[in-house]
Amino acid sequence: MMSSPDLPARLSPDRSRLCSFEHALRTAQQLRRATGVPHYVVHGVPPLQAFKVTMRPPAWPDRWLAMVA
Repeated sequence: MMSSPDLPARLSPDRSRLCSFEHALRTAQQLRRATGVPHYVVHGVPPLQAFKVTMRPPAWPDRWLAMVA
């Protein structure tokens, strides 16, 4: 199994851009326009998923970063 300190060095350099808050927010905005349903940007599970987009508000309010309504 790969240890956590080695993990970032083995990941694609594009990962930091794709996993950024800005990318998650743009994705939420695009999904909101496409579906008409509010989307939320929440903290994911670092380091692999720093932010995630979901249609449901997070169970833990401290993980909620943005709502695109």
